[in-house]
Amino acid sequence: MTAINDLNRRQFLGGALGVAAGATALAACGSPDAPAPVPSGSASASAAPTASRIPISAESGKLSILEWAGYEAAGTKAQTAGLTEAGSAYTKEFGPDGLAYTYIENDEQALQKATSSADFDIMHPCGENVKDYVDRGLTQPWDLDLIPSAKYLAPGLMEQTTYNGAVYMLPWDWGYGSLTYRTDKIAAADATGWELAWNEKYAGHISLWSGAQTNFEIAAMKLGLPKPDDLTDAEIEMCKAELIKQKPLNKFYWDSEYGQMQPGIQSGTLWVAYSWQDTLVTMKAAKVPVAFMDPSQGRIAWFCGFMLGANTANYYHAHAYVESFLNKAACAQMTNAYAYGTANTQVTAADVTDKALAESLQISDLGALTSGKNHLQSYTANLDKITKAWQEVKAS
Repeated sequence: MTAINDLNRRQFLGGALGVAAGATALAACGSPDAPAPVPSGSASASAAPTASRIPISAESGKLSILEWAGYEAAGTKAQTAGLTEAGSAYTKEFGPDGLAYTYIENDEQALQKATSSADFDIMHPCGENVKDYVDRGLTQPWDLDLIPSAKYLAPGLMEQTTYNGAVYMLPWDWGYGSLTYRTDKIAAADATGWELAWNEKYAGHISLWSGAQTNFEIAAMKLGLPKPDDLTDAEIEMCKAELIKQKPLNKFYWDSEYGQMQPGIQSGTLWVAYSWQDTLVTMKAAKVPVAFMDPSQGRIAWFCGFMLGANTANYYHAHAYVESFLNKAACAQMTNAYAYGTANTQVTAADVTDKALAESLQISDLGALTSGKNHLQSYTANLDKITKAWQEVKAS
């Protein structure tokens, strides 16, 4: 498994989410009155005809991209994390100099930056926020005729990103969130569930992420609440109280995976931290004794993908750029570099080099995102209330 040096968020594993699994996930995604999705392969799933648009030769080719650190295109100076294939087809044809990246640290910040700027050509948010981007007019549908690899994307994920017959997100990466812990510092009997982050024995050596929604999901799962993404006002208060109890045990809420959290684990400052599975790979490569917990209450599951800016003046360049990330070679190399799953169903378990890791993280089973005890993050209608409550936690 290639070591990861500078990523800043979630990646995926090979396999295909079946239609049944996708339907299960869809039930959790979006509000009850959200438009019913249509299969991505239908004739209505593409954007409006592009005949009236200026040709790619007349576009500037200067793309503004809202992105997580580490996901930059291969061939750019910014890409130092390990992607050697994703984006390379684009940079080889059009060069790297027209690509400008604006970085995000969590999902709430991504939506805020997209809303305040509204001039990104491409954005890389996560599935639970698709409806927010659509409702705010920040995005437009993709033209699937311009994305050859779209036909290989998992139908279950494509269904979740399709509204009013149009595909607004092209899913790319997926994975899990859990607690990574130092096995030389944490007793095995204490590492069975999310309650580890509340264990006073490890005070000052714990670090949760700065993401509001994720922390309320963690608290909800610890409390055994049935709908972590659809909390009542009373349940939000319950979760807030739990997070206020946890705060004194927390060393810090990390923003940077590679600048704060992973160095903290490696140095021994942190013994427990919320993370994605790539931290397991990075720490193993550094010979740091860690485990990626499979909590008794379930892991948090997620998927992310690419959205097209509503006002892009580089329509064809944007499609070419994203296709260079979605092709099989790019997806397989991302999986092997970062230990995340990919939505491209051409990538199978046979393409994953670390077989033991693939099995332990169910890399070749997209259906695991929505089966058993795992919780797939979904649309949160009361996100404003949760964000406000999270600010109150931090201020407490």
